[in-house]
Amino acid sequence: MITEVHILLVEDTESDAVLITRQIHKLDKNYKVQVVDNLSDLEVAIKTFNPQLIISDYNLPTCTGMEVLEVSRDKSPTAIFLFVTGTLQDEELAAETILNGADGFILKKHINVLASKLSPYIDKIKNRPVIVQNTRNRIKQSTDLVSDIKNYMDDINKENITHQERIAKIREHLEKIKKSL
Repeated sequence: MITEVHILLVEDTESDAVLITRQIHKLDKNYKVQVVDNLSDLEVAIKTFNPQLIISDYNLPTCTGMEVLEVSRDKSPTAIFLFVTGTLQDEELAAETILNGADGFILKKHINVLASKLSPYIDKIKNRPVIVQNTRNRIKQSTDLVSDIKNYMDDINKENITHQERIAKIREHLEKIKKSL
């Protein structure tokens, strides 16, 4: 059974972040909550914080909720993903979020009972067998390692191209020197 729960909150409105965090801490004051408000901070937080639950607003000034969902599913596929928003009152939009991988959504107008709405999701996380959590952590580490290797290979490729360009210039200069002799 898992005792430590990491919750990543993607929210741009400070007052909403405080209210949501307060509701989360009604369930357990020891839950770790980290708040970000853009995609680049989201990626860093997923890598360093390793959240089991990601809660996101749908409308953010720098990106859409669907972009947050896409990055979350790409970088942390085993995390539970929920929208807590005032926007998803359109049934088609709500259905689209679920079809695109969200585990659910909660309307901000119900923020005063958010703790009770989050409770089943937290219970699901806490009741995961330790082996599932260990496997989740290994998958995360492997994903991070593959990403680091890819970035390293991209850097080497860029350096290689630069070296090839420099060698071509040296050859060109050597040819000019040979012709002038």
